[in-house]
Amino acid sequence: MEIPGNGERGRDLPSNAGVFMLDPQLERIARTLGPSRFPRKLALELCADCNLACSMCHHPEMRRPKGVMPFLLWKKCADEVARVDPDTEVWFSFCGEPLMEPDLLVAFLRYGRQVGLRSLNVNTNGQLLVPEVAGPLLTSGVGTIVIGIDGFSSPVYASVRVNGDRDVVYRNVEHLLELRRAMDDGPEIQVQFIEMDENEHEMRAFAEYWLERGATVKVRNKLSWGGRLDTPAHQAADDRIPCPWALTMMHVFWDGRVPRCSGDVEGEDFQDNAWHAPLTEIWGRLAPYRQLHLDRRFDELPDRCHDCRDWMSGAAERVRDGQLDRLERRRRKRPLPVPVSGAGRALVSVKSPPSQIVRRADVRPPAP
Repeated sequence: MEIPGNGERGRDLPSNAGVFMLDPQLERIARTLGPSRFPRKLALELCADCNLACSMCHHPEMRRPKGVMPFLLWKKCADEVARVDPDTEVWFSFCGEPLMEPDLLVAFLRYGRQVGLRSLNVNTNGQLLVPEVAGPLLTSGVGTIVIGIDGFSSPVYASVRVNGDRDVVYRNVEHLLELRRAMDDGPEIQVQFIEMDENEHEMRAFAEYWLERGATVKVRNKLSWGGRLDTPAHQAADDRIPCPWALTMMHVFWDGRVPRCSGDVEGEDFQDNAWHAPLTEIWGRLAPYRQLHLDRRFDELPDRCHDCRDWMSGAAERVRDGQLDRLERRRRKRPLPVPVSGAGRALVSVKSPPSQIVRRADVRPPAP
């Protein structure tokens, strides 16, 4: 998943046009943000477990209960999205690997297409994308399949995608692309490269390899997961923008709980449940929090927001065949760390320790 960039659709007039920021990309993103009656993107945690322990992910430290989303909960969400805004981007992605439940994932996608959802998307690490899964997934109605790989050589891949096998995922994705080429129509296949100190020297080789095989290369910055992980992102506090993740996305855990934003990965800061209330109502109850962002009253945000750097992450770059030079332009445009100056431009750069609290929500469906 990624935050909306310049040119993506909005539902209401943005309230941040004309604001000057140090980073032009953040300025463009800020101009797309405004009040909304429904999220632009909906991320559903089909499965909260994962087969990897990636270095840039919070999942290895996650303490909340893990489980699998019931089909009835997905049906409830899908029916509402189809009724309210079928163009909402639906992503099967958050804190877990959806292909640990491949049959259920395909059933979710087929139902979403059946009720008229127009943007169904999957994020996966690709380790379980074996041939018997790849075929049904390609014909399920999915619009985009994003495979997180992040490394070209085996040592770099192993250092980032811990417990994964580089050769397995490369073989799986190459087979997926071969199947896709034989289809008249089907999903876009994207291979993702999260740019980090450990792998940035391999970005061009990675891109060349996959572009030659017909994939789209998606490059994005590392997230802090609500301030839990260190990232290279640095931006002066004076240049802060409203958080695009909080303004555009809603997340639903496997048990129906809805966190305040993508940084609330443990579900500690907001208690609501998609079993018991429509998504529209839950999104509305989060409106005062989003308004604090839009009004730039950042000091009044929850404590986690003060340490979170994810608002700095910018939009992902998608590189397609013939566009390899965009990677070099991306490197040249990357903002340098902003030094603290006498003008009081403090950096937002704190890593927060994980909370020790685990809260269990009522995950039962509502009584008939």
